[in-house]
Amino acid sequence: MFGANFQHPHQGNQRQHTRMSLWVTLTDIAQGGRRPVTIGSQYGSMTVEIEIPLGINDGDNVQYAGIGPNNSDLIVNYRIHPHPKWERNGLHLTTEHAVSVWTCLVGGESEIQDVLGNRLSLNIPPLTQPGSLLRVKSRGLPVKNKMPGDMFVRIQARLPNSIDSELIERIKQEQMK
Repeated sequence: MFGANFQHPHQGNQRQHTRMSLWVTLTDIAQGGRRPVTIGSQYGSMTVEIEIPLGINDGDNVQYAGIGPNNSDLIVNYRIHPHPKWERNGLHLTTEHAVSVWTCLVGGESEIQDVLGNRLSLNIPPLTQPGSLLRVKSRGLPVKNKMPGDMFVRIQARLPNSIDSELIERIKQEQMK
């Protein structure tokens, strides 16, 4: 699940450092938690547990004191896999959500999921234009000791497969006005 690339500890007057890259998912940084990682070195391999920081950015380095080979500090360079459904902007997340054209016209509720899979009810106001962004406060990425980001939902209109011919005629008459 996690890919780690090891670099040998740096020698010198400073404390030794062991560096590795760790690929994680957007879900991993949204939920945080402890994860085992395996470090290979000239001394063999070892598995340690690290805490994945909430809301960390792609390319950020985190230092874990004294848990590497020979008590070296482990420096983890976090890399985040792109997510097919979510676009990230800092702590804010944006996704697309299709609703019927009727819901765009008259409004209504639509069930969506946040990045962790929690189900939410999204209120679609009447006359919502396709492409509109609706904001769900505090449902973006969390970060320690700060307010979480927001979730933005870009509305896409889904046309019905069939429409009553009488309704089509009434729509045509309204267009003529």
